[in-house]
Amino acid sequence: MFKSEEIRNLKTDETDVSYTDYAALIDVIQEDVKVNDRVDASFHFVKYHDCQDRERDFLITLKNHLIYYCFPKERYTGKKPHEIASLVFEGRDKFFNPKDTKNTDKRKGRSGASRSGELGEIALYFLLESFLKAPQIISKMSLKTTQGENFKGADGIHLGIHNGKTCIFYCESKLNKKQNLAFDECIKSVLAFQGEKKDFEISMINNHIDVSDPQLQNAIVDFLDPGKGKSDDWIEIHACFVGYNWPKYTDIEKETTNSALLTKLKNELMTDIASAKATLNEKIKYPTIKQRFYFFVMPFKDIELLRTEFLKLLYGAK
Repeated sequence: MFKSEEIRNLKTDETDVSYTDYAALIDVIQEDVKVNDRVDASFHFVKYHDCQDRERDFLITLKNHLIYYCFPKERYTGKKPHEIASLVFEGRDKFFNPKDTKNTDKRKGRSGASRSGELGEIALYFLLESFLKAPQIISKMSLKTTQGENFKGADGIHLGIHNGKTCIFYCESKLNKKQNLAFDECIKSVLAFQGEKKDFEISMINNHIDVSDPQLQNAIVDFLDPGKGKSDDWIEIHACFVGYNWPKYTDIEKETTNSALLTKLKNELMTDIASAKATLNEKIKYPTIKQRFYFFVMPFKDIELLRTEFLKLLYGAK
């Protein structure tokens, strides 16, 4: 079984999103927060420039990474412009094609997609690849038929290094108006995954793993094989993205200079972070819950508006 340092060297070229992509748009207010022995977290926010939020820039960047998220590398590596253009439209309709979107009466998108977590899924993909340098190792979105139902299970699967150990990250994303409810939904989904869906997820990895190095690919498959030994150097973590409405933005945006705005934003967030850590510590207690978690936590001004703006970017404003 590979050691973490060997994995770090092998997976250098596997990511499609760089830390530079992250740093251009997102800032971290607290990172490597140890909530308890089973729960870690980092707290982020979208940057401002000249007192104007850059949420739209963030959405545009997510859109620009859509084909990397939606397809295995062989589908886009070395492709010609017309082939890339086709992938953009295919990826868009696999990704987010809700039935009840205005002016899309001819689209037959996935049931309930307009309120599901696709925006959170690609945001989590972006954060894992850029912030934790953890590449996606299976493109589940590519396995969906256009207008088809979601594959049940994790929102994505990544490989990374965390706290010196090699980690398989199973992804779960929740966008909710209330942070507390988003935490509840994440935890509920993770427990359901462990109880009902993990075996199916492992079979998906075995059949569709997207890793260029054959040694690394074999190491991942071996670790997940229930009939083989487990190295203490390898663990499984549920990576969760929690996005929620944060009403304090209204008051913060009354500041007239960017530096004053950021100072107030960070001070207010620190108070909320203390509360979020206490909430998570209360909700996820060992040994009642034995799974490991890593939470990416981000506030937004309006989750529903964010979804609407992303749909406009994907399909055009009408």
